[in-house]
Amino acid sequence: MSTNQQTIRGLPFFSSLPDNAIIAIAAIAIELRRPAGATLFLEGDPAPGLCVVLNGRVKVSRTSAAGREQVLTVVSAGSHFNSVPTFDHGPCPADAHTLSESTLLLLPTAALHVVALQHPQVALALLAECGGFLRRLVLLVDDLALHTVQGRLARLLLTQADAAKAGAPALTQAEMAAHIGTVREMISRTLRTFEALGLIQIDRGAITVLDAAGLEMQIDG
Repeated sequence: MSTNQQTIRGLPFFSSLPDNAIIAIAAIAIELRRPAGATLFLEGDPAPGLCVVLNGRVKVSRTSAAGREQVLTVVSAGSHFNSVPTFDHGPCPADAHTLSESTLLLLPTAALHVVALQHPQVALALLAECGGFLRRLVLLVDDLALHTVQGRLARLLLTQADAAKAGAPALTQAEMAAHIGTVREMISRTLRTFEALGLIQIDRGAITVLDAAGLEMQIDG
């Protein structure tokens, strides 16, 4: 099995595909290497195809005319993005930027359509992945519409505390604001409130969770 085939077989959403489907995907895959901070595409650009992250991290977000950003997801190794325009023939619905040096596999739109028609298992695997992404977007909408800024920030701090254990870098206050749909000033104010309540400790910009249970209560508060 070639290196490309081994890589594709190792992706969770393709791991159960038969060998002939893996070979077909490997034949169309294009490897891309991008430095941190690179723009992969912008909202409204023609869709290049389905992008799979092999290593690194990619931020997918939308930005308003006034410059306010909402992060839709951060994609890490083993996951993909840009599936919607790959199949609905529309433009890219969001911006994509690398957060770190990244290696990607691009599955070009037209070639992927041919593979999906020839190997229905590929289409079903990608449909299941699209369903999972839709569920995550529903949770994001729920969070933005039904929870306060305090609740959204508490959830993010708990998530980031877990991610930090796996080596993920800390978010800046501006990045926190982009993740939970608010502004940096509100983040700063809420962090000070959490610190006064003894829920977190802030030392030279580094945030340590002191009371996870207390933060959990803020989510539903």
